[in-house]
Amino acid sequence: MEASGERWIGHLDMDAFFAAVEQLDEPAYRGKPVIVGGLGPRGVVATASYEARRYGVHSAIPTAVARARCPDGIFLAGRFERYHEVSARVREILFRASPVLETMSLDEAFLDLSAHGHEAAAVAASLKREVQTETGLTCSVGVAPNRFLAKMGSELSKPDGFLVIDLEQVRELLDPLPIGKMWGVGEVTERRLRGLGLLRIADVRLAPVDLLVREFGSTGLRLHELACGVDETPITGESESISMSREVTYGVDLIHFEEIEGEVRRLARIVAAELREASMLCRTVRIKVRYPDFRTITRQIRVTVGTDSEGLIEVLAVHLLRERTVLDERGVRLLGVGVSGLGPTTARQLSLFDSALVGSSSQGQEAPQRGKESMGVESASS
Repeated sequence: MEASGERWIGHLDMDAFFAAVEQLDEPAYRGKPVIVGGLGPRGVVATASYEARRYGVHSAIPTAVARARCPDGIFLAGRFERYHEVSARVREILFRASPVLETMSLDEAFLDLSAHGHEAAAVAASLKREVQTETGLTCSVGVAPNRFLAKMGSELSKPDGFLVIDLEQVRELLDPLPIGKMWGVGEVTERRLRGLGLLRIADVRLAPVDLLVREFGSTGLRLHELACGVDETPITGESESISMSREVTYGVDLIHFEEIEGEVRRLARIVAAELREASMLCRTVRIKVRYPDFRTITRQIRVTVGTDSEGLIEVLAVHLLRERTVLDERGVRLLGVGVSGLGPTTARQLSLFDSALVGSSSQGQEAPQRGKESMGVESASS
């Protein structure tokens, strides 16, 4: 590795996290196919153990398909309070090595190891051992000069792996890989790239940049940079990426508004209770709505002072549903309530009647814009 002054990023990814926690806590599950996710007729797999993956079961497939492929699997709804507890422990371990930590999800984080210079790889290897010793779980770690390569390192070494990627190795490592391995290349983009005859990462690297930009806009330039192993994206530190949420996919679409609002209220109360149990405050409340045709929207609202108030979180979630969401007359198939921008309870919650400024933003299908809302709320789009 290079001398101090070079940029070194670590990426840690817990192996089959939810399923691994279940196997850790219940010895009878060890060595058996464990599938965590929704158990209803519309449920989706969140995580599958490596034993289950041998049957073709993986995250994001319908639970019904997973049951057909692995009829002897152990199907569990999940214990998210426990997953948050283990995730928090892992974060504590990572903070020992770097104060610049960006948590992407409960089981995945980037950390800036540049301050350790030529010792960055050794520090990352030590963190990997500490995570396993202190949690009983394995993880995969990549270390590289940027985020993209660090993530590639952890992914290529899974499970329970460790890989350091130097810039000199980039072409040798990336060129033979299929384009689907590139960060941000989903099914649609992969299909379009294949239509252009670009099958491997090397093909994207060697493709004319103007062709990629013409076909994909600014994303085309980004794809070319990643194929060359270039990624200047900074580690932003703990931010809105840390979140808690609860969502439910319903076996029968919810049609009546009163029923939908009741579910949003219930989910908001559950999330608020989890927030208080974790001794955390949130700055953002959001709701998620999925329609029968799978179109999905999110609406969120931000408060200027962190809160763990059940009443405020419930009111804000209902406000987003009533004032910022256009419901489909066919109903909804999924509802979710989440909070983010989390921090420790060093400041108390905002009163419902405080005149704090609150900003809201939307993702996904856009709703008609409205003017200034009530409750000291001001709408804005981003």
